[in-house]
Amino acid sequence: MFKRTLFEADHETLRHQIADFLETQVVPDHPQWVADRQAPRAIWQQAGAAGLLCRTIPTDCGGHGGDFRDSVVIIEEIAKRRLCGLLTFLQSDIVAPYLHRLGNEVQRQEYLPGLCSGRRIGAIALTEPQGGSDLHALSCAAEQDGDEIVLTGEKTHISNGSQADLIIVAARKGGTDGGTGQPTGFDMVLVDADAPGLTRSRINKTGMPALDTSHLRFDGCRVPQGNLLGASGMGFFYLVSFLSIERLVLAVYAQAMTETLLQETVKLCSTRQTGQGTTLDYQATQFRLADLYGEAMANRSFVDSCITDHLAGRLDNRNACIAKLRSTETLAAIAAAKLQLSGARGYCTEGPDTATQDVLDSAIQTIWGGSSEVMRNVVGSSLANIL
Repeated sequence: MFKRTLFEADHETLRHQIADFLETQVVPDHPQWVADRQAPRAIWQQAGAAGLLCRTIPTDCGGHGGDFRDSVVIIEEIAKRRLCGLLTFLQSDIVAPYLHRLGNEVQRQEYLPGLCSGRRIGAIALTEPQGGSDLHALSCAAEQDGDEIVLTGEKTHISNGSQADLIIVAARKGGTDGGTGQPTGFDMVLVDADAPGLTRSRINKTGMPALDTSHLRFDGCRVPQGNLLGASGMGFFYLVSFLSIERLVLAVYAQAMTETLLQETVKLCSTRQTGQGTTLDYQATQFRLADLYGEAMANRSFVDSCITDHLAGRLDNRNACIAKLRSTETLAAIAAAKLQLSGARGYCTEGPDTATQDVLDSAIQTIWGGSSEVMRNVVGSSLANIL
């Protein structure tokens, strides 16, 4: 839809390969995944074999050794087709990089090849029932007990939660810091699915229904001390460092879905007949679509600039928050416009129209990875730095 200079010829070749895999192996079965509220485990191994997983992880760990543009291509193709049952970026660009950058050699060799091939499914557990997006409010605790770490607490709305073989858990380190009475920092802990004391229950959602989402409970869940990821007490620093790429990934997904919905809305309006011509012939419709098109074009330029910054190692967390905020809010606006301009058929459950589902899915995207309010707070609280 918009002219871009980000990609090279090999990225376009990859795009065609990914599109072919999705159209033949995923699209036909996705309605059943929606009904099942999750994708089958086998599709993750098929995705790994087809090259959809962990494109940026080095080859000696089982990855492809590519750059982030490979991931962008995959994210965009999944978003265009609304394939929420196979959000590979959760594994490839959020979970796996934690292991690659923070893990020791034993941890990397134990977990990364499985994540890259799809034999293992990964998840990251941050959100808690009482705290939402507030990292400072984390209460899940990690206590040292001999050569084990004992986890106690709950996590909720965890993507891939019920199927995950490996969960990266953010937990508050037990005790207080240096006799000051202040809580200690966070630990990042690797929890295998069969860890004693871990129970999981699936959450049924109206938005993104094929995405496996779960509530996790840790009742004295014990894991070896060797499952500590990175340095003890440094979890908050790690989370802040990684959240910028997570938010960029979500912006890439939202922007691609935005452009798809915008094209569909224009096509809808150009073919929907009224007594005075098509819906697109009305000036009110033209004005509304013009505003949305302008927002989408500006967002495309900004998201691509953030991708370029990330490739150069200079992605700013404030810009990542702005990209996530703008792209998801514009997506929600376009989804609402499409539903309104669809008329009564937009609310029908029969037929191919997805207008109501798009509204629900877009609403989720303004919340996950930090709600729009959190994004505004991060940006607003950082503005003193520009003086």
